Amino acid sequence: MRQAALLVAVVCLLAVPVAGAVGAPAPQSAALQEDAASTPDGVDITVQIQSDGAARWTVSSKYSLEDDNATAAFEQLRSRFEAGSADTEFSVDVFRAVVPSVSDHVGRQMEIRNASRSSRVVEAGNNTTGVLSLRFTWTNFSRVEEDRVVVDSFSTQWFGDLGPNQTLTLRSPEGYGTENVLPETSIVDNGYRWSGPHTFNADRPFAVFTENDSVVGVSMVVLVAVGVLALFAGAATVWAYYRDGDEPAVPWLRDVGQAVASRVREALSAESESEAEESAADADAAAGSAAAEPAADADAAAGSAAAEPAASGASDDADSEPTDPELLSDEERVERLLREHGGRMKQSEIVEETRWSTAKVSQLLSSMAEEGRVEKLRIGRENLISLPGEGVDNGIDEE
Repeated sequence: MRQAALLVAVVCLLAVPVAGAVGAPAPQSAALQEDAASTPDGVDITVQIQSDGAARWTVSSKYSLEDDNATAAFEQLRSRFEAGSADTEFSVDVFRAVVPSVSDHVGRQMEIRNASRSSRVVEAGNNTTGVLSLRFTWTNFSRVEEDRVVVDSFSTQWFGDLGPNQTLTLRSPEGYGTENVLPETSIVDNGYRWSGPHTFNADRPFAVFTENDSVVGVSMVVLVAVGVLALFAGAATVWAYYRDGDEPAVPWLRDVGQAVASRVREALSAESESEAEESAADADAAAGSAAAEPAADADAAAGSAAAEPAASGASDDADSEPTDPELLSDEERVERLLREHGGRMKQSEIVEETRWSTAKVSQLLSSMAEEGRVEKLRIGRENLISLPGEGVDNGIDEE
């Protein structure tokens, strides 16, 4: 498998033999005696993208501490690692070496800042793992475009591929959603993770993150307040006009104030009426469901064996589908949308209805398809999504 020189260098530098770090002829564990030059048990790389385009990197190597000798060896290794006293240990200079070529390729000034080292021992059940971590900030790693951050600095393929027991995790800036991530992968630990062995094609990984829309979810009261401010701004303009004329301005402003107050009351009243109508609709639905049960019992008493299962099925459907969409899981929202649209929708229509990102909808539908909750059919450049048994094949000609 192809691996770029930088990643090979990082892995090799991470693979400092624990016995060599000790530098003493003390007895070693069997594992260290048999393979003193073994690589770490795993290498995890996390890239946290920031809103200003910088990226905070964390490169960690993991060592399995099988016995007391391995633990003692790691304790000495971590001391030398944190002090930076050994030339053979991995260094931030490995990354600084590739910054000039990446900077030239993307056309942005870059540098490595705030490098630090740390180590820890992790206890998990009967397993003990030593971890060495290198952290640093890579400035201008991403391109900032108004409300978008484009991660394009992997484009020169300097990173290479992931080998066995290696992972790369890419996290979006705080307050940003995902517009696109390539190649597609799963979300693990609040980030997009690729696990080795994995081969990256040209210009990959690549990602676009978009700042979340702060206008979404604004209440009617806030909108009314904005309208009031606009009205008063207009009133001030008219007041200035009347002040220079012959007509008194104060009575006019009093009339405007009363009109604005009336509009605010009407808006708040409309919002309250809307909520009341929703509550009434819920009450009507509950009353209808309650009335259906006695009717079903009467039909059953009269000898109609089919009426009772039908009434019960209708009641179950009403109970299993909450009125408030916020109470539904993502999967249930998709299923509800499909039922409301005759069992079939285009994937792009689901994106528009839910206002989720394209990447989130794609991953969610793939997961639901694997679970058998939906069916996907590729038609040209579009996916047709349907509930199981809704006849996707029969509906192709209808689209």
